[in-house]
Amino acid sequence: MTKNTACKYAYLIASIYVGVGTFSILSMYPHNLFYGEWVMWGVLLTLPVNFIGWAILYSDPEQHALVIPVQIVVFILVGWLLFRLVFKKYITKT
Repeated sequence: MTKNTACKYAYLIASIYVGVGTFSILSMYPHNLFYGEWVMWGVLLTLPVNFIGWAILYSDPEQHALVIPVQIVVFILVGWLLFRLVFKKYITKT
């Protein structure tokens, strides 16, 4: 696997995981469009990467505009960590 492919895989996994978590925390309150029983499980499964966003919305439910930039930063950090910790050892020199 090349370095570019490993980086793409890392950021693909990060986008799915952080994306599901972001969608879950933005649907956390009953007045949101996608609110349902699934939200609790989505928030619990992705809480390690969504703790800051969850805390922001828990303190003030109207701060959706602040959660998005925070989650973008978290996405970049999670993708970088996945690349460094998981995918870097699969890079072959070609």
